[in-house]
Amino acid sequence: MGLAIAHRWQIIAKQRWQMISKPSALLFQRVASRTAMAFSHCYTSLESLLKAKWQRMRPPKTPAISTHVYEVRPRADHHGVDLISDALRFGSLWYSGPNAVSNAIGFAKSFSRSHGAVIRVCDAAGNVIATREHKGDFKEP
Repeated sequence: MGLAIAHRWQIIAKQRWQMISKPSALLFQRVASRTAMAFSHCYTSLESLLKAKWQRMRPPKTPAISTHVYEVRPRADHHGVDLISDALRFGSLWYSGPNAVSNAIGFAKSFSRSHGAVIRVCDAAGNVIATREHKGDFKEP
């Protein structure tokens, strides 16, 4: 008889445990699914943020072979010409003297040895007088 009562109490305890643990299991599943959704949303947001930051830090590479564009313009003070280009690291270069235009064109050709170059010579009004194209001397095999 003592075994029967112990067995009965064991069954009752098991049923009560199932009743108590069942809602907590459902609650745990709900919390887990909502947490997973929140993490998924955060991960997606974080991933897009990092991609945008990475592109700002490392912009897409420009093609290895490009064409440099140079402009030779007379200076406003009428003392020589300026060689202007985005390819020049420190801004425009100033040339003066009787061979200022030819010296500026020569520098543009030599500076863009491995690239193609378009050299535009402008007058005081900004109109293009002459255009010269220079193909790079070094070619890839």
